[in-house]
Amino acid sequence: MSLQHDILEDLKVIEEDLGTPTFTWGGGTYNLIPSITEFNRQLEKGGFQLVKLMTATVRLYDISEDENFNEVLTSLFPNGIPQPQEIIAYNVDNQNYRVESIKRDPTKAYFRLIAHSTTRGL
Repeated sequence: MSLQHDILEDLKVIEEDLGTPTFTWGGGTYNLIPSITEFNRQLEKGGFQLVKLMTATVRLYDISEDENFNEVLTSLFPNGIPQPQEIIAYNVDNQNYRVESIKRDPTKAYFRLIAHSTTRGL
């Protein structure tokens, strides 16, 4: 087994334990492991505006149940991944988020997505 395969298996288990949360982007729906933080940032008339920050781990590949650990993995993002300033729709709370940055892991098994609610400019 490779480190990449172990990471992908673990991420898939975590997704399933969380109820398989998803986001929509570029016409497709993708699994993720989200973390949403709410905080008051900008002072507006009547109080502070609520801003949401999403950090998420997103698998780049899917592993088949019968894979022998040496076969080529199938890409979940054949047309690329979300880029900064693009909008994703988080399907759990039906809210849009603007991508701030994308960080790739060294094994290339997943990427980390950082996004803010679209009420906040970047």
